[in-house]
Amino acid sequence: MNDSQDAWSGIPTGASSGTRIERRADASHPLDFFRARDAKGHYLLILKADELPAIERPPTLAGLVIRAEKFAERPDELLIELVDAEQLSIFRALAADILEATKSLGSGANAEGALRTISRIERWQNLLRKRRDQLLSRQAIIGLVGELLFLRNRVMENVGPAEAIASWRGPLREEQDFAIGGWIVEIKTQLSTADQLLKISSEAQLDTSSGPIVLVHQTLAAGTRSESGAVTLNGLVAEIRTRLLESAPASIDIFEAGMIAAGYEARAEYEAEAWLLVRSRPFEVADAFPRLVPAALPAGVQKVSYAILPSACSAFERNDGWLKSEVFHEH
Repeated sequence: MNDSQDAWSGIPTGASSGTRIERRADASHPLDFFRARDAKGHYLLILKADELPAIERPPTLAGLVIRAEKFAERPDELLIELVDAEQLSIFRALAADILEATKSLGSGANAEGALRTISRIERWQNLLRKRRDQLLSRQAIIGLVGELLFLRNRVMENVGPAEAIASWRGPLREEQDFAIGGWIVEIKTQLSTADQLLKISSEAQLDTSSGPIVLVHQTLAAGTRSESGAVTLNGLVAEIRTRLLESAPASIDIFEAGMIAAGYEARAEYEAEAWLLVRSRPFEVADAFPRLVPAALPAGVQKVSYAILPSACSAFERNDGWLKSEVFHEH
């Protein structure tokens, strides 16, 4: 890691025991988050609020200390302190995730932001436990490889690395995989040898009431690492990291947060299979597109999952030129 990638490295340490130096984390963020370093050189992320809600038992993460402090004559503080330098990458990714997850709150909604921050830390407890204890399933690997290939091949090439990483929403458990220039992009990836069905997880997933949608159907074939164009999951992640380090180092923490949220950490097992992109077909989800949406369901019916035949979508297939001009706004 070099200093250009570390937002805390330029902050001096506190001058004496019990002191710290603070800098606002993001001038455009609606909440009062600060990055800080204390006299020991420890990194801190601090949220200040006129009055913090009751946080009786803050969650715990290895190498970090989370605590809430209340004061009579100055704002209360929710602090996340890095006490084990070995956990720096986790701390930075967690901080990036918290800032991203709270930026939609209203200006000055620091008390609500504290509750959301605690909720995100609790989510990370579960994510890190599962990541440590469980390998991704083969289907989860195929889905993640598909999203990362679209990120690398289409989004990063057309809007640039920083904007591309900011547009990737899949790991955040949102309905869409990407949000690009007003468009919602949903990626469906499967093996070329599998039954060709587009599996839709809910009635809201293809509901264009929240914005225009592109559904991208990608097929992968199992290959070998020596084949031209073949990628392993580890290799694909490493390639994207390298590109970010070269051209958008400030986006590294957001990408790392996304990979942790996806349940990924580099493992030898993810080198066992390599993948080749066989085909990538974008479909515009227009009015007559075959789908189920909330407004069309009978009263009381919800949480619907279903499958679509790609052949039924052929009238809505679009080419790369359309994708570049309409979604990526290249002319």
